[in-house]
Amino acid sequence: MAFVTVEEVATRLGWPLTPEEEARVQAFIDDCTVLIEDYCGKDFERRENESFQLVTDVGCWLSIPRRFLPYLTVTSVAYEDGVSLEGWEFSSGGLYLYPGWLPGRLVTITGSWGYTTLPAVLKTATAAEVIRWMAQTPGLAMERTGEREVQFATASSPQSLSEAAKQALRRYRPSAGTITLRREGCR
Repeated sequence: MAFVTVEEVATRLGWPLTPEEEARVQAFIDDCTVLIEDYCGKDFERRENESFQLVTDVGCWLSIPRRFLPYLTVTSVAYEDGVSLEGWEFSSGGLYLYPGWLPGRLVTITGSWGYTTLPAVLKTATAAEVIRWMAQTPGLAMERTGEREVQFATASSPQSLSEAAKQALRRYRPSAGTITLRREGCR
């Protein structure tokens, strides 16, 4: 799901876009959405009754990647062969299973996760980045009109998040935290 529409970018630019510009803006929106989700390590789109798979390790704890954690509710857990698991408990970023997980097995976790309402900063950052990218000439780092100076960049693609966008998105980025240590033997 894109965080902003082509029409919203055109409104911020203040002029109507040609069909070629609309296609370019849509591609930039898609690129920026991917870069923001990757930078933040989160899936912002709301997913209802969907599944993801993880590989189990030895012990009772199965850590769930941060991407799935925002507003996660788990409805079912099953091994890849469809055997439903009972006795699991969702707690602070992972699943407990008593007496323990079978190591090396693929587990399917079904539930819902993601934001029901997107944070407004996603729209703002995406629109600003798309407008910035539209204003850049690929491969050109600097251009001066007085006494003509042109400097070419080594990278040909302007698609990267600016420091301003990263600063605006830092609240949604993983930060340093604590590590939970558990004893072998499952409680």
